[in-house]
Amino acid sequence: MLKWGGCTDVGKARPVNEDGYYFSVCSEETETTYAMVADGMGGHLAGEVASTMAIRQISEHINAQYAEELTIAATKKLLVKAIKKANSEIYQKSRKDMAYHGMGTTLTLCFTTKGKAIVAHVGDSRAYLMRHGELHQITTDHSLVQELLSGGQITEKEAATHPQKNVITRALGTDAAVDIDLYEFELTSGDLVLLSTDGLTNMLQDAELVSLLAERPEQPVEEAAKHLVLKANEKGGHDNITAVLGRSE
Repeated sequence: MLKWGGCTDVGKARPVNEDGYYFSVCSEETETTYAMVADGMGGHLAGEVASTMAIRQISEHINAQYAEELTIAATKKLLVKAIKKANSEIYQKSRKDMAYHGMGTTLTLCFTTKGKAIVAHVGDSRAYLMRHGELHQITTDHSLVQELLSGGQITEKEAATHPQKNVITRALGTDAAVDIDLYEFELTSGDLVLLSTDGLTNMLQDAELVSLLAERPEQPVEEAAKHLVLKANEKGGHDNITAVLGRSE
């Protein structure tokens, strides 16, 4: 079963922390857990409202609807329904109250059960798998820079400093409907799953993440997550920073 730990910090440049995270154990018998991160956007606290709404709506739906007998296919449907419900709630609130007009949030969630992991993803927060000392990015960013990169219009080096690096092409709450990417993989003992907002990954390169995660293999996941956030702050802390780590035991 994955044991989760997390940390979030406002960073050194933003007045408010618009990130959020959550994790929970659904069933120890079936080794079922889930965790998520959200990075809100919008003026005057609207981003904080959006990320908080997403986490609350999704966790409440999963906690109410999860059952141990669910198949992987049924679990995927449960996750999609939960995320779409959250999207609708955020969108409706932004339409009814001008103070929240245009608000939205990223959402990256990892659900683990019976030795399998399902990742659901909207936006540019990321999910990584660290296995045998190698880091694999599970998700693909929904961002303008990623589209340019995938289309061969810019290089990896150019992407790192692109002026529109923070422009995302998909989010919860910005439209009436949302497309959700799903990924599935097997878990093995010793695996590390990292969920992070871009405040972490814009400050720390993949090689740095590998080094930081490998240097303290026995460290509790919560302490390891705090260490990542600390290092991102030391590198500049230009945004809110969130890291959630799960270790397969």
